[in-house]
Amino acid sequence: MPELTSRALPACAALLLSLSWPLAASAQAAATTTAPATPGAGASGTPALEINARVVRPEVGVLLQAAQSLLQENKFAEALAKLTDAEAILNRTPWETWVIERTRASTAQRAGNTALTIQSLDAALLTGQADATETLSLIEALVSLSLRERDTARALRWANRYEELKGTNDVVRVMRIQAMADSGDEAGAKQALAARVEEAGKAGRSTPESHLRLLLSLQYRSKDPGSSTTLERLVNSYPRPEYWAELVSATSRAPNLSDRALLELYRLLRATGSKLTADMRAEMAFLSLRAGQPAEALVLVEEGYADGSLGTGTGAAEHGRLRDQARRAAAADQADRAAAEAAARRAADGTALADLGFAKISALPPQAGAAAVEPGLTMIEQGVAKGGLKRPAEIRLHLGIAQMAAGRKDAAQQTLTDLLAQATNDPLAPAIRLWSIYAGAPALLPPRQ
Repeated sequence: MPELTSRALPACAALLLSLSWPLAASAQAAATTTAPATPGAGASGTPALEINARVVRPEVGVLLQAAQSLLQENKFAEALAKLTDAEAILNRTPWETWVIERTRASTAQRAGNTALTIQSLDAALLTGQADATETLSLIEALVSLSLRERDTARALRWANRYEELKGTNDVVRVMRIQAMADSGDEAGAKQALAARVEEAGKAGRSTPESHLRLLLSLQYRSKDPGSSTTLERLVNSYPRPEYWAELVSATSRAPNLSDRALLELYRLLRATGSKLTADMRAEMAFLSLRAGQPAEALVLVEEGYADGSLGTGTGAAEHGRLRDQARRAAAADQADRAAAEAAARRAADGTALADLGFAKISALPPQAGAAAVEPGLTMIEQGVAKGGLKRPAEIRLHLGIAQMAAGRKDAAQQTLTDLLAQATNDPLAPAIRLWSIYAGAPALLPPRQ
């Protein structure tokens, strides 16, 4: 399952590093600051040592001072042994326990003993001796370290306590959601995370990619239909090929999706950098042939043979037949192109002219530049201007696709946004919606490693 805290953990864990010297200073002060004798503070009326009006007896303070000196010399094992001796003294006050555990946490952290650091921070916090500010800082460090060490129950317990204390560090709230998910409360984690995402959207703030990935994972596991909305947020904010592939795949499973809509979704897959499997490539080529775009089908098939996805394995014979069919149809289409274009220009409506323009574009190899798209785009524009379109939604969709391919992003976004508003009940509406999102999304990001 994706995690939320990869960026947050170092920042919180670093808090503990900053605890080392204040902690050590407290221990040293405990061993050097003399307070007036306090009734009951030490055995047989022995004068006690006082820190901020809190009492540490001399026999404890001496051991703390020794531990501090050893810590400064990086003699961690010896320092920890002195703290164990201090812990063995009977009738420790809560403040003595606090200073011992606080010093032990610092020593363990510097020694690289994360388990002992966590244990000591927990014990220090349980004494209730820290002030409000330090309590929150210690909890931040403890939750971070516990989650990193997969001590989920402890992380969740202290993250909940942080919420009760009205802590303001948002990183802890995020780690609490991660702990909820890791502890099996996936419904609670999903609800909390969805609320965060929604709140960020309303406030115009971006949501970290890791948060959206975890939300998507939780929605998938619970078969939550909200996964489509989360995928749309991902492709809008972090447009990677794999997110586009998931969104297109989810859309393609819509009931009663037409072949023409499926073909437009395949075209979007190619535009967003997704690698087509052999079956997907063969199906797209077949749909292109049926839609009267044999040149596009041939490009798809030849690409498949070039990258080895077609022409091998158990489907090799079928691939060969598809290749032959595409070659024959593309050759016939090319031989008739001049006559077809002349007839399209004489026609009363612009349907044929727009179709021929899109055929020019769809026959281009993927690496063709914007300049190569212009002749086809011009024909589509002329067809649209001529009017009387028999498939207006499809042709205007192709206009937007062509504008994108030609580098006219603003024009494409306007074309597709307008089309989406007017074609909500068109069989192509699912594909139009995704192409509209693509037109408004930032430039593609590389796949996640």
